[in-house]
Amino acid sequence: MTKVSLELGGKAPAIVMDDADLDIAVKAIVSSRMINTGQVCNCAERVYVQEGIYDRFITALTAAFKEVKFGDPAQQTDIDMGPLITAAALQRVEQKVADAVADGAKVVLGGKRAGEKGFFFEPTIITEVRQDMAIMQEEIFGPVLPVMRFKTLGEAIELANDCEYGLTSSLYTQNLNTTMNALRKLKFGETYVNRENFEAMQGFHAGWRKSGVGGADGKHGLEEYLQTHVAYLQFS
Repeated sequence: MTKVSLELGGKAPAIVMDDADLDIAVKAIVSSRMINTGQVCNCAERVYVQEGIYDRFITALTAAFKEVKFGDPAQQTDIDMGPLITAAALQRVEQKVADAVADGAKVVLGGKRAGEKGFFFEPTIITEVRQDMAIMQEEIFGPVLPVMRFKTLGEAIELANDCEYGLTSSLYTQNLNTTMNALRKLKFGETYVNRENFEAMQGFHAGWRKSGVGGADGKHGLEEYLQTHVAYLQFS
């Protein structure tokens, strides 16, 4: 039998509380969503924003998305994002956005492919989404971010956990009690607080539920590649 370690994708939620540092939250979420054009399993894939800060967050996020530069990385060095990996990937992202709009979602920014050459898709923000929409449940793997409002932390945690994946998650708040409460209840292998979704080598990168089996990085990651041998000795 062969022991395996599998990372099988994610649908990382980002929870933004009313007391969050808006600049930190927006910068971290944009960085997380745009890295490798959103084609990273760690990426923030959906955002839940507490209602008291929702309008300001959308305004700030839209402004930040407008500043994202994209182009051909073989020809440009001053860009934040390149193309999607294949034509099929571009078509998949297009279809997910189209399905969301047909189901009642609103495109605040972007929403379509960019240019006639290459597999580029505009940085896209989608609002007026529902939890049961495919765009809130299935991995997008592109530069598209659906945003939904919530009232209480309990509601946000319930929404975040309502997904078959459990790889990464993130939380933005200035309250340590809120943080510890969320950490106890979020069903994800990793949670990032007030920072971008990117693991450290001394941590343990592992998913819960359908996000995978086993993990990597750190002491626990090394143990994934080892076998145990227990010896019970007794001498008379």
